[in-house]
Parts: sequence; C-alpha cells; structure tokens
Amino acid sequence: MSAKDDIRQYIVENWLSGDGRGFADDTDLQENGILDSFTTLALVAFLEERYRIQLDPTDVNAENFRTVNDLERMVEAKTIPGNR
Repeated sequence: MSAKDDIRQYIVENWLSGDGRGFADDTDLQENGILDSFTTLALVAFLEERYRIQLDPTDVNAENFRTVNDLERMVEAKTIPGNR
C-alpha cells in the first residue's frame, strides 16, 4: 500500500466513519473540518509510528497538513528508504 493510500485509509477509518465518498486526495482537510488540533496530534502520532519518522514542530503546519497529497509529500521527504 502506498503512503497516500495508507494515509487516506487512516483518515477515512478514524474520522469519516469509514465513508470515503466525496473524499479525494486533494480534499482540504482543514477547510472541510477533518483536521483540528486534536485530530492533527493523532495524525502526527500515526505518521511518526507508521513511517518511523520524527516530525519537527515546523513540519506540522497548514501547508504540509492541507491534503492527503501534501501529507504524502512530507512523509516521502522524511522517510528513509527501507523504514517502511
């Protein structure tokens, strides 16, 4: 499973009650009320554990956490090959 698929599945299962209809990789997570301060913290914990990466406070920003596509780009940039 790709990072994008994995992240999308996590969001759909945890915050959309398993219903991904209308949810796309370019859906704005903040504008659509999917991410708030609590869900952002949970998503950070998931990403760090799943991909064995360390997110710096500067990584957790509106630009990196806007869409699944943005999250995938950040994870791919932080992931050391062979960690997954």
